[in-house]
Amino acid sequence: MLTIKEIREADVERIHQLEKEGFSDPWSAAGIRESLGQTYTILLGAWMSDALVGYVICYCAADEAEIARIAVKTSCRRQGVATRLLEEMKKVCLNRQMEAILLDVRKGNEAAVLFYKKSGFKEDGVRKDYYREPSEDAILMSFRFGK
Repeated sequence: MLTIKEIREADVERIHQLEKEGFSDPWSAAGIRESLGQTYTILLGAWMSDALVGYVICYCAADEAEIARIAVKTSCRRQGVATRLLEEMKKVCLNRQMEAILLDVRKGNEAAVLFYKKSGFKEDGVRKDYYREPSEDAILMSFRFGK
């Protein structure tokens, strides 16, 4: 059974391990810990039994939220984990009276672009050469509540 709950200090090292598994530019444990300590940050984790299998990190400012990171353990992908994380993040953002959730995604990550579109996100534009390691354009996307 999948459980979604807030990330705690004790979970930072687990997130750091998933960062290294899923990203070419993983955040450090110190960077994750710093985000955890900010009042404008929402960090949610997905657990199967006692194993952390996914997480989402979102920053809130004024009436907008921005997803900074979302990742699912490789062996747990395509099992609805990211969908559940995103659904729960939408609920939290709505409760915090956010009007929109923003994100950027690698242009070449077609599976992620399709996932976000299926989740109600719209394409807003492109940032040329936004990503490094490797260099790639970013697609800017947004989800607007009530629209």
